[in-house]
Amino acid sequence: MKKLVLVALSASILLATNGDNLIGLGAKSRAMGGVGIATYFGAENVLLNPAMIAKSSKTQVDFGATLFMPDVQANGTKSDADMSIMPEVFSSMKINENWAFGVGMFGAAGMGVDYRGHPNLMDARTNLMLMKFAPTVAYHTDGFSAGFAPVIQYGSLDIAYNMHNFGGSGVNQVGEGSSDHFGVGFAAGLNYDINQDLTLGLVYKSKINMTYKHTLSAASAPFVGFGIFPGAFADNLDQPAEYGLGLSYDINNFNLSFDYKKIKWGSADGYKDFGWNDQNVYALGAKYEKNGTWYSVGYNYASTPITKYPGTTPQGQALNLFNYLMFPATSETHFTAGAGTSITKNLSLDFSLVYSPSNTLTANTMIGPLTVKHSETSAELSMRYDF
Repeated sequence: MKKLVLVALSASILLATNGDNLIGLGAKSRAMGGVGIATYFGAENVLLNPAMIAKSSKTQVDFGATLFMPDVQANGTKSDADMSIMPEVFSSMKINENWAFGVGMFGAAGMGVDYRGHPNLMDARTNLMLMKFAPTVAYHTDGFSAGFAPVIQYGSLDIAYNMHNFGGSGVNQVGEGSSDHFGVGFAAGLNYDINQDLTLGLVYKSKINMTYKHTLSAASAPFVGFGIFPGAFADNLDQPAEYGLGLSYDINNFNLSFDYKKIKWGSADGYKDFGWNDQNVYALGAKYEKNGTWYSVGYNYASTPITKYPGTTPQGQALNLFNYLMFPATSETHFTAGAGTSITKNLSLDFSLVYSPSNTLTANTMIGPLTVKHSETSAELSMRYDF
């Protein structure tokens, strides 16, 4: 299992969207702004809302990959972490009239920068990668569905920089290489068909405890030596809990969907040490589908979870340095579109495009004022086969 995950994520440096989470999982969800709590997409719903796979009428297998092209700049210097590929596999099947089973393995989050060769930016390099494996079971009766998915998460974290710009003598590299960890959590969901056109969905995803040995502690140790931090950071960087509500409305060949999610960065170990705030995520999508072909557009918004410290104290400047230079999760607005069509009776192709326009933020750091610009473009292509 571990070797499979490492192969799938090799050379992958990501900058995701809502904090370091993808706005949606699967081409259809991402094409509609990341909705999926109350909107049925098939096997893609495995972790969007596990209850939704109870609506499966046949066996479905979905293979896809997302190409990420982030553009992150610090004081005009572009990060070399500007392209990566994230794979995904989903499957769902109807067991009987009431029960359905599904499974998904997919890259779900990540972020990173690469400023090696730029001493004015400390030659900073960071890389966080997360992949999840989720077997799912769901039950459906009389318009009501409930689903549950235990989640196994693999994560890898690397932080490195050079000290030559803030008090070190010579070029002293900080960082002990990447560290990986497996964590366990769960997702649970409900959905109710209020009538034949309107569906309500609820979902909860638990926090997943993750520990990356000798990463955050090593990266923060020099700041302890300078008297800036009272102690080194712990090596915990938990995947935060989240909960959400969704509405989906069908009229003729059109679907309108809205999701609200709360991501609890502020109570996740590691992120709370950096001062990240909880995020309110709003997603809106519209889809037209007829004769096996669909077209959709969407919108997703969540303000950045990063706290901007005043920068008038060494500690505030140091925290701004970590947040804005090394983990600049500053994307807020996303515009999405997509389309798909049936190639044969059983085979379909789906495509989505997500664009996050440039967001510019400035903060005072230990290397002086730092202006970060962050935009993203990503495209996903998936192939779906129905049995």
